[in-house]
Amino acid sequence: MTQTWKKIAGISIAAVMLTGALAGCGGGATSSIDHENPVLKVQTKSFKPDSAANDSPVVQALNDYLGAKLEFTWVPNTSYDEKVTTAMAAGEYPHIMLVGARSSSVIQASRDGVFWDLTEALKDSEKYPNLAKSNEVVNHNISIDGHVYGIYRSRELGRAGVTIRKDWLDKLNLEIPTTIEEFSNVLKAFTEDDPDGNGVKDTYGMIVTDYLEGPLENLAIWMGAPNKWGLDENGELKPAFMFDEWKATLKMMKEWYDAGYINADMATYSSDKWNEQFLTGQAGVIIDVADRARRVAQNIAELNPNAVIDVFGYVKKDAAAEPRTLPTTGYDGYFVIPKASVKTEEDLDLVLKVMDKANDADAENLMNYGILDTHYTIDEGGFAVKNEDENLQKEYNDLNQFATNIVGEGLKTRYTVEVAKKIDQVYEENRQWVVANPVEPYISDTYSTKGPQLDAIMAEANTKFIVGQLDEAGWDAQVERWLSQGGQGVIDDYNEAYKADESVK
Repeated sequence: MTQTWKKIAGISIAAVMLTGALAGCGGGATSSIDHENPVLKVQTKSFKPDSAANDSPVVQALNDYLGAKLEFTWVPNTSYDEKVTTAMAAGEYPHIMLVGARSSSVIQASRDGVFWDLTEALKDSEKYPNLAKSNEVVNHNISIDGHVYGIYRSRELGRAGVTIRKDWLDKLNLEIPTTIEEFSNVLKAFTEDDPDGNGVKDTYGMIVTDYLEGPLENLAIWMGAPNKWGLDENGELKPAFMFDEWKATLKMMKEWYDAGYINADMATYSSDKWNEQFLTGQAGVIIDVADRARRVAQNIAELNPNAVIDVFGYVKKDAAAEPRTLPTTGYDGYFVIPKASVKTEEDLDLVLKVMDKANDADAENLMNYGILDTHYTIDEGGFAVKNEDENLQKEYNDLNQFATNIVGEGLKTRYTVEVAKKIDQVYEENRQWVVANPVEPYISDTYSTKGPQLDAIMAEANTKFIVGQLDEAGWDAQVERWLSQGGQGVIDDYNEAYKADESVK
């Protein structure tokens, strides 16, 4: 756990004392699973029209490895959340069910005891050594009232990153920036000092699109603002834009905009075209996700083989400041274990042991690549190389939707560009300094009904301030508008939930 997490979120999952909780649920129930020949029904998403059949050789190999027969129900991603809602309404549950969205109905079902509380089980490194490696920040993000009701599907937590033209830095005798001041100087040099060497002032520093949220939130985190929400000096939760560091970030971006370091059409420039001006050599910086650097590097090679792409995760506010990075939520849905189908502690233990073993590298490889020497081979660098035969791929299609990747020690796919190697280093470094969003687990009824309108108010205000269509007083007036049109209700909802959360005491 990072110091930043301790300071910002104040969460100590270890403080959640639920001893005996499992014993209080399901006591006296009759086992619902044959422990000699276990069959577990699993419901998860599908993205392919031809997901792996239950009699697929890859599914059978996975079953042999896990010591249980898995029977998959594949539900198309486009209708998945609706299927979960229908299943809960009917009370018809598999043994293991993916929850894609933390809807109000899922949260209420969790509170009502429909799903097993896994808070303590996920700490048991003797019984479940892989699951016990689950990340505290991510478990916090999926928790409800301080309790964890699922096993999350891991997604990279430290994914944020800056893609940059390394050859431009080299030409201008600059290094990868480490502070906000150095970052600003790079943007200035890319705009004013002819980094492409063509003798024409036709470049600028950073591409910003109509998806302002990505660059703005990363910059604000670097400047010291909280992640979406934070605690003020009175211990009250407030949105990040109500902190001084947010406004300082807006003013800094406005200075860059006025100086021409940011594209003049940022308010209307579509994020679908984010890479275009980078690829054509008009700009040299994108703040987004680190793996954008790999995609950009692959595409720019054809247009400009002399271009060199680099990537880094963050800069600090100043040389004395602690690093801070903007995380993702760290998950894409999570698997719940319904008590209606998994009725006893013994049944739960069996299911958790299967889920734990599914995090072994061998199981991950089966789900991601199939069977070695049939569906994939391993090259001289130790990377997986998939067989492109579509009929073979059908035998493990969508099995990766069951993989939780909590340990993540399975094989990797080789990428052809050099910068891809550094992206994993950026992820690892970023994870050490993530700033958690303290309201991530909570639901605001006010935000559920008014969220889109409230988000639009501040998104428009932020953009207009940067491009000079709002002065500071005008921006402040939009904050007051946000408060009056439902924002204060959101603040009240989150503070009420936060104060009721025993895990933050």
